[in-house]
Amino acid sequence: MRKVNEFPEKLDITITCASGVEKVVKSELVRLGYDNVPAINGGFSLSGSKLDVARLNINLRAADRVYIKLKEFPVLTFDDLFDGVKSINWENYICSDGKVLVNGKCVKSKIFAISACQSIVKKAIVERLVGRFGGSRMIEVGSLYEVEFSIFKDVCSVYLNTSGAGLHKRGYRDLVGIAPIKETLASSLVLLSDFYKDRPFADPFCGSGTIAIEAARIALNIAGGIGRRFAFCDWENFEDKYFDLAFTEAKDKETRNIKLDFLASDIDPKAVKLAKRHAERAGVLDKIRFEVKDVKNFSTDLKYGTIVTNPPYGERVYDIKEAEGCYKGLRTAYDKLCGWSAFIITSAKNFEKSFGKRADRERKLYNSNKECRYYYYYANKPRGIKND
Repeated sequence: MRKVNEFPEKLDITITCASGVEKVVKSELVRLGYDNVPAINGGFSLSGSKLDVARLNINLRAADRVYIKLKEFPVLTFDDLFDGVKSINWENYICSDGKVLVNGKCVKSKIFAISACQSIVKKAIVERLVGRFGGSRMIEVGSLYEVEFSIFKDVCSVYLNTSGAGLHKRGYRDLVGIAPIKETLASSLVLLSDFYKDRPFADPFCGSGTIAIEAARIALNIAGGIGRRFAFCDWENFEDKYFDLAFTEAKDKETRNIKLDFLASDIDPKAVKLAKRHAERAGVLDKIRFEVKDVKNFSTDLKYGTIVTNPPYGERVYDIKEAEGCYKGLRTAYDKLCGWSAFIITSAKNFEKSFGKRADRERKLYNSNKECRYYYYYANKPRGIKND
């Protein structure tokens, strides 16, 4: 017989994100009403409730995942690890028939065998649950609970993953194009630019459409996770009312009826077809004008807009010489625009030379674990300008 205890009301919540986008996630947290949230080891921590877990998962655009931090303790031996994990009140989080999956990492610590640590953590959890719920063993046929541990400098932190799949999994991108960019990074690029919903926006290397789609969803205030479910939704002791309330709050804030001057183009007809498919699934197909077009032929009479784009790096798509040709073509098109800024991410070491212009500033980011630079080219834009 399945046994369920009451899920705790007060939770220690941790939000993780990729290196370089901490500023974006911090701004998102402030916008959502979470002030004075400290950044710790590349993430953010706050004290919250089950409703906060639901709100953060649904609304955050640039974060990787939302965790519940269960405990932190020193570990010098495997016995320390077992005892520390077993001391956690797992019965308040995991049902008696829950399916437990353990992942982790060990960095700069005396114990470093990850597979052995995974086995020890799993054994400690099961022994605790069997001891509290009774029986001779745990039958894992219920909802999935993903437990993660991090052992850093002989200190172990244990987390429960409330998101499940990473928050970049919005739900609208069902087919994968060549060298896709994650939705979380795409949103970060837009939010790090001078993007403003009342001004034009363009991505002349749109690929499968992710950057333009994320920009449109930001402009329409469509929450990042509005179209998907999360791990906590399947936990029997995490009441549906919290997801339902956070979902309703997010839907009420949408402004889908506004007009956008958003452009997206690519030289590859198959990519543009895929981008349109994703835009339709994301609910923004009518907000973006898609075209099959070589970047050097990109043009518009619209003024004071923003380009955010992810051109070929000369690795998975095109060779280096062809990629450099794309950068030169982008510069040709950019010079013909009136008052536009450009924000360009690439791993190419000689991008500025190929583009023919030094960036106003740059930021180090990571695209699928590849170190890149995000180049900022600003233009003077009158305040309050709208295009006819």
